[in-house]
This record gives sequence, C-alpha cells and structure tokens, in this order.
Amino acid sequence: MTEDTHTDDSRIARRSVLTSFGVSAAVLAGCTSGSDPTTNTSDGNGISADGSDVFASVSIDDGRLEIDIDDGHSVEFVNLVGPDGELFDQQRLESGVTTTSFDILDRSDDLRSGEYDLVALDGDEDIGSTTITLEAACTITDVLWAAANPEMDWDTSSPNWETYAAVVIENRGTIPAVLTELRWAGAPVARLQSKDSQSYYHETRLPPGETTVYSRRPVYRTENALGSVDCTAIDVEPMTVTAVVNPGKSPSYTQQIRYGGSQSCELSIVEGDPDEPISVGGEN
Repeated sequence: MTEDTHTDDSRIARRSVLTSFGVSAAVLAGCTSGSDPTTNTSDGNGISADGSDVFASVSIDDGRLEIDIDDGHSVEFVNLVGPDGELFDQQRLESGVTTTSFDILDRSDDLRSGEYDLVALDGDEDIGSTTITLEAACTITDVLWAAANPEMDWDTSSPNWETYAAVVIENRGTIPAVLTELRWAGAPVARLQSKDSQSYYHETRLPPGETTVYSRRPVYRTENALGSVDCTAIDVEPMTVTAVVNPGKSPSYTQQIRYGGSQSCELSIVEGDPDEPISVGGEN
C-alpha cells in the first residue's frame, strides 16, 4: 500500500507548531501516531478491540460509545479520531478511572460512517490505539398498509387511520442513525394532490436492529372533500418510499399498487414477479 507521506508530514508539522504555542499534543495525538492500530469488526452492539492491550472493551449503548480501559494502564486522555484523520472528540479520565464514553448520537449531524481511531494517552505519550468501524447501514425491509394490517399500533383516533403506512427499517450497522424524513413518491395521497411525492418529517432514532416507523399521516388516501383519484385511468403503478437518514445512505423501497374500482377507488398491493417490491440503498 502506498502511503501519503505528504499528508503525514503536514500533520506532524501542524502538531509541532501548535505544541510550540502551548497547545497540548494530546489533542492531536492519534492523527500522527506511528503505531499500527488493529481494524475491528462489529459483533452486535459490541465492537471488538482485539489486538489492543490498552482497550479492554468497546461497545455501543443507547447512542454512546462506551470505553473500558485495561486496569494495567494509566490513561489520562482518550481521543476519537475520525475517518478524515481529524480529532472528532476527546475525553479526559480522572486518576484511577478506567471507563469513559462518547455521546455519538447527539453529534449525528457531524458523524460519518467509516473507520475511527481510539487513541489512549498518558499526558502527551501515546500508549496504545485501536481502529473501530462506526457505521449506520439502514435498509427498508417492508412497507405496511394500515387497512391490511389493522392489528398494528396505529393512531385509530384519526378518521383516516386506515390510509396510514408503516415502514420497517433495519439498521445493520454499529451505530444509531436518525430518520428525518420519509418521501413517498407516487403515493396515492400524492396523486390525490396532483403531486409527484408527499413528504412527512420525522425525528426518529434508528438503533442497530429493526425499527417500525408509523407515518401518522395518510399515504394510501385516494379521496378527500375536494375530490378523488380517478382509479379507472390507472392500472399498476409503483410507489417508492425513501428514508432520509443520517449518518449513512438513505435507503428506498418500491411497492407496486394496483388501482381499480368503478364507483370508488379500490387499492391492492401487487405481490411477486414482475412487480416484486424492491429495497435498495439510496443516495446520501
């Protein structure tokens, strides 16, 4: 592998200049470390720290990166260095303390998926490091229509609850993501309003695992006081929902909907080929 020595030289020069002005080198350690950190893989909410004799364990718990230091080491600082080689966060440990944590969920707007270096320091001395992968990998696995799934946790106080939808999102990564928007392109309610799509905004945490998000607003609605969708002029059309998440890629899922009925609009979900629902990873 070819190393970018120019980048390394620049970081060393930056460290030297800042240190000369009295800025602690602890803030920059890890960006310039010459050690060979170990790349680790996720195991559930635990992140392996194998290969490091300083970090006893690393895990994710409710949006926090929890760090346990081996009892045999004296650590004053723990640096979390981002994929760009810049310091993302730092924690200081009091004497004798062997645990610390980083609140990564509250900084989700700044968090990027990728490899992060954890660097342990005693004063300005780098005493050990390890590399961990922090990523949110979200996929939409199902889209559910309230009328076809009445047993679910719908807001039945609404007169239109049977036109609501739920999206099942699986986060196969190691860190939580935050859902900020669901975009319903080609949804019946969008056709009702003569629009290409309908967006609903959310603020929903998506921890590793499966989360069901309810629309709480109509998606499959085809009529209101102002008019209705002419379902006799439509056959089978796709509806694509995109979940806007951060960090990570925004996934999408396409569901085929059949429109029919003569007196009123009747909807049905088309199953199987060639209209098989498609779930894909979207764009950032």
